[in-house]
Amino acid sequence: MDLKNTIKVFCLAGLLSVITQAQSVNPGVGINPNAHGATENVTPSSGPNGAIKWLNSGMDQDSGWKPPFLDFDTIKHISKEQFYDGPGSACRKYDWAFSAAADEFNIDAAILAMIAQQESSCNADAGGSTPGLMQVACGNYPGGVCHPKDIKLNVRMGAKYFRDRLDESDNNVLKALGNYNGWFTGGSGRNGNKGLTKSYPCSNEGKSNGDPQNLDYLHQQVNGWFMGLNPYGDESWIGTNRCSGSCKDGKAC
Repeated sequence: MDLKNTIKVFCLAGLLSVITQAQSVNPGVGINPNAHGATENVTPSSGPNGAIKWLNSGMDQDSGWKPPFLDFDTIKHISKEQFYDGPGSACRKYDWAFSAAADEFNIDAAILAMIAQQESSCNADAGGSTPGLMQVACGNYPGGVCHPKDIKLNVRMGAKYFRDRLDESDNNVLKALGNYNGWFTGGSGRNGNKGLTKSYPCSNEGKSNGDPQNLDYLHQQVNGWFMGLNPYGDESWIGTNRCSGSCKDGKAC
């Protein structure tokens, strides 16, 4: 091999090494021993709270999503202050609301802030059919009427909805978070009464039910925001489905 080609090979190897390193971050929280495929480093397909293949169990099978069990009380995450000092800076001004709801529903305020960041980027003016910080459906408000401008109520309704999902799933944080974002299991009546499958979001039925589900949602949440990383920004490499809420160009979600 001549010198020119040798230099090209060396540069390519160096570039691949930089890319690989850039797509691997150690948040310093250790590994959740109850999460299958967990890794100390967050990568496109894994992290401290498990591998995406495990989080999305059953989604690539005909039966659909069958959420594995992970106790909410064991979930790994950084502290609230670390989150506010990092990608959750926009959430800090609503800490009073997260803290109030946290006390009422026995949910760490950091988790509520992280959910708000994933759902609305902590934008209280976020619109759509589920407006406000927590992006909770209007049917969950008293009387079924949304009041997104009432920050305290919006956060309280989001926290209550999440707590209800935890209680009905025996404290399974994966099922509760998935349900919060519209993921479903068999018996819901959707998708031929099957659970969420990879093909569902961009099916005719899936598209008729609103924006396609983000199939990287759980991984981006428990191994992204919970780790102080930003799947919407510098760490957009977190995930393997590359979901964008769009069915264009043959995307699955």
